[in-house]
Amino acid sequence: MKDEFDDIFGEYEKEFEDGEKQAGNGKEKKDGKEQKGNKQAKEDEFGDLSELSKMMGVKPKNAAIISGLDKISLCSICTLCEITADCFDGNHGSFAVLDVKDRDPEEDARILTQTFRGLEAVLIVNRDQNLSAKVYKEGKEQEKLAPPLILFEFPTLKNYLVGIANLSELKGEGTSVNSLSLTKEEALTLLKQIF
Repeated sequence: MKDEFDDIFGEYEKEFEDGEKQAGNGKEKKDGKEQKGNKQAKEDEFGDLSELSKMMGVKPKNAAIISGLDKISLCSICTLCEITADCFDGNHGSFAVLDVKDRDPEEDARILTQTFRGLEAVLIVNRDQNLSAKVYKEGKEQEKLAPPLILFEFPTLKNYLVGIANLSELKGEGTSVNSLSLTKEEALTLLKQIF
């Protein structure tokens, strides 16, 4: 096990050094493309930190799933998948704040998108003060995204994920629906009515 961690840290250090070299080149060149490339390199490093934290067994501080559905539909889907979540409306779509005490948010995103094929969702996780955002579809991780780009449209969620607001304050800012407040029969009826 120690050898595996040594290998992981060795690879990460090499990537970090490469990123530093690229950042150094970016300072010399004021070209827009160079700056964009360096920003992407930093985002990649940011994502790697999150992956490393997960591999080391760091539990998530909080997590949320964002979808293009309304909050009632998202909440109903969470109920049918037996995922505990508080669902809120956003500027574009809705988001579900996940219960991360005894559950793996990545597994919740996998179950949600595997059960409802065609549903695309973004999972955002705060693990060891590192935010990561990933698109899930059909039970699989599709791509990584830059968390600030996603959270720009969801300012209240951003405040919660970074620790500026707690869940009670988040609920105070907008009406939420908890997935445990619905039975599976009620959730199914609501989805039939909506779709």
